Amino acid sequence: MCVGPYNPRVAIATPSSVDEWLDRLRNLAPLVEQYRDEGERERRLPQALFQALRDAGFFSLWVPRNLGGAEVDVETSMRVVEELSRLDGAVGWNVMIAGNTSILWANLAPEVTADMLRERPGHVIAGTVTSGSGTAYPVSGGGFRVTGRWPFASGCQQADWLVSVCHIVDDGQPRRAPDDTPQPYTFVLPATDCEIVDTWDTVGMRGTGSHDFQVDDVFVPAGRHFVARGGRSYQSGPLYNTTFYHLWAPNIAAVALGIARAAIDLFVELAATKKPSRSAVVLAQRETVQEKVGQAEALVRTSRAFLYDTVRQTWPLLVAGQPIPEQLTALNRLAASTAVEYCNAAVDLVFTMSGTTSVYTRGRIERCFRDVHVVRQHAVVSPNGVIQAGRQFLGLGLS
Repeated sequence: MCVGPYNPRVAIATPSSVDEWLDRLRNLAPLVEQYRDEGERERRLPQALFQALRDAGFFSLWVPRNLGGAEVDVETSMRVVEELSRLDGAVGWNVMIAGNTSILWANLAPEVTADMLRERPGHVIAGTVTSGSGTAYPVSGGGFRVTGRWPFASGCQQADWLVSVCHIVDDGQPRRAPDDTPQPYTFVLPATDCEIVDTWDTVGMRGTGSHDFQVDDVFVPAGRHFVARGGRSYQSGPLYNTTFYHLWAPNIAAVALGIARAAIDLFVELAATKKPSRSAVVLAQRETVQEKVGQAEALVRTSRAFLYDTVRQTWPLLVAGQPIPEQLTALNRLAASTAVEYCNAAVDLVFTMSGTTSVYTRGRIERCFRDVHVVRQHAVVSPNGVIQAGRQFLGLGLS
């Protein structure tokens, strides 16, 4: 069941620096820890935690400033997502997804967003932009009747709006793109018009509430749709005028970085006291363990440095409105995919070194293991990013 309209109780000033955002986050850390197991058990963010994160502005990081959001730079969002994911991967994921999806507000005309936010005063947006099946039929006088079902809608139970991909059908035929293939469109629906289908029973990231949602013949007013992956931007900021590989990919990879950091830190604490069976020394004193901890740290730290360095090269170009060279786009894809791959490898090392301790659900290392492997399944940070970068380096171009 979806929550009701958002009614801000107290206006909270937006932080002006990444350090202020991180200070605000640390104040919420005890609450994240308090609700960590409940979120896993209930397969969604507990409402009290969601509300606290929302009130603190963490679901508005990439909402346009003129719509009441923070519109922070990419690195600030990554730092917040990384730190939240260190506390709980599912929390970091939901904040990341809210940010990534918030970019879509830019594809709606100002008069349309004004009407939407008067109708439902909240801009937490979720849904899916790449998968699922929906059909939109034009209505005489304007608007559409939409029917369909869409998966992987992280945070759908607490969102104000849900985005969905549909084909617009005229006289029995889908509208066509310039290359004569059916043109997909993104529609933005009030969450209260959508039915959540309980499907999110997964190996990891259980607390993200990434269920399916569906609608049946729901009316959508004119203007609340745009061309999927290529609609016009009505916002001038750098977040809203570039490919999602420069935004989504590093933001998703930040989740893996936070989870891997948590796993290593948890193991270091464990290794100081745990003695394997038939051993007189603790794990930390074993040379093989020392080597693998060093390897895990190297994997996480080197991939993190690569990821942030690439973002720092890209962001000034976005701010200046300059085109991003194809090789830098390739590096963005490579850095994000590599970070996720290396974080998985680091957590695998930790999981193995922990022995039987890591197999119990009462410990966090096993959750880090499950969660980080789910991050790897996201298409934007899959190993395909490495392949695409290799193509570019070989002079074949991105496909």
